[in-house]
Amino acid sequence: MPARVPGRLVYLATFVGVLALVGGFALATFTTASSQLYAQGDYVSAAGSVAGLTYTSVQLAATSNPAPALPTGTSSSPQVLATGVNAFCANTCVAGDFAIVATYTFTTGFAGAAQFTVQASAGAASGSDTIYLGQASTAIGGTIVITWDLGSAALTITAVTLTDQQCSSATSCP
Repeated sequence: MPARVPGRLVYLATFVGVLALVGGFALATFTTASSQLYAQGDYVSAAGSVAGLTYTSVQLAATSNPAPALPTGTSSSPQVLATGVNAFCANTCVAGDFAIVATYTFTTGFAGAAQFTVQASAGAASGSDTIYLGQASTAIGGTIVITWDLGSAALTITAVTLTDQQCSSATSCP
């Protein structure tokens, strides 16, 4: 005759199984809530070649508070950059919204002008925006941080394309 399994052991095993299942769901939720957007080659494509400037990273983050401003530059008159951190919004940014945040770093000092295009495929938040930035006379150092607001609703990002292009002169793009 088989040995009888105590009722407490059955309850304990069931409790441990349910706890592991709930813990697994919690861990999966935590992992997918990471702020790291996929590296270049997965969902992110970064292309272009601007002398003195390199693509550094892209992250999924909340739009900062206060939200970065739209640059005032145009293709015939790029936004003037400063030494240090240059933060801009590629579309209309609202503090706290989900955002794609791309960072470029000056490698040898940047002089001239460049146009930056951010394109995202993310459901209702899909779109593309181009901004024009430049430094007319002297080489500068620092970073360019470009925020592309995705809105406040949950969404699935399927692709992010970042393109930087050297302009033909410091006051004319491209």
